[in-house]
Amino acid sequence: MLLIRRLLLRYLAVALLVLGSRFSYATVTADPAILVFHSATQAETVVLAANGQPVAAEQVKSWRFLVDARNYSHMLLMTPSEEGVRIQPSATAEVGSYTLVMETAEGNAAVQVFLPLTDQQSLIESLAQRMGITVDEVKKQTGVSQRLGHDQITLHLLPVYYLGQRIQIDMPVAENRFACWKVNGNVVQEETDAARLDYTAAETGPLLLTYEERENGVLVTTATALTEIVPEPPILHEIKTNTLLQLQAPPEFSDYVWLLNESQVATGVAFSHKFPDPGKYQVKVKCTKPLTTAPYALREIQYKIHVVSE
Repeated sequence: MLLIRRLLLRYLAVALLVLGSRFSYATVTADPAILVFHSATQAETVVLAANGQPVAAEQVKSWRFLVDARNYSHMLLMTPSEEGVRIQPSATAEVGSYTLVMETAEGNAAVQVFLPLTDQQSLIESLAQRMGITVDEVKKQTGVSQRLGHDQITLHLLPVYYLGQRIQIDMPVAENRFACWKVNGNVVQEETDAARLDYTAAETGPLLLTYEERENGVLVTTATALTEIVPEPPILHEIKTNTLLQLQAPPEFSDYVWLLNESQVATGVAFSHKFPDPGKYQVKVKCTKPLTTAPYALREIQYKIHVVSE
């Protein structure tokens, strides 16, 4: 299991370089720069350094746990130790992909943090239920007990993708071969469309990605990868009764639908509302028809609103 985690971190580092570094503002290095938490009880230690010299954990003045510019610091526990900064998910942690930014007098350090918060077996069981097949069959399809074809290739996915986030992979197809991509056993791209996968998951849950090449009708190579599609973590707001709540959706889309407790109440990039009664409410915006080829083909952003008496 330790070897698998080390290989996973190496592959993730390559994937992040391909996607473009999100750590360009960091002047302090972090080792490791990528953390994957499969359990809320798992703890990891990060060592900081500036110009090759160690930065003591006590020098971390503040930290943020980010999705875009939104801070979810309540989802993480940070403890200084002699070995470095000890990091562990909190009881309120939610599955997702985050950037941990730690501020020190020497500058900022950034760590990419993935919280699948589940082990491989539970993912396989969930996928088996979703596809209506046995766990043994899923293991064969995920490569746990699968023999590859004549040409061995490997797929590398991030442990977690957000709903609407594009999964893009280039796979040059050999001449005279028929290639296809499958998601949870269903073909999503094939033949001339198979050289570059551009897939957007429209629902949450486990996702099994399969790539196949056939020559003269014979399967010659195949590869699989397993990931989890999750909703973006909710944004928390507290507001008093009869006070105007104003929310702004991301501007990279052309269609917006706002829902209050799952009932559509507005359209457009901005939303405003007054709550006459105290209580807890849910506001959600569905963003579709992107204006650019940004990393998201659609977004669903949820706000948890706690309304208190004046």
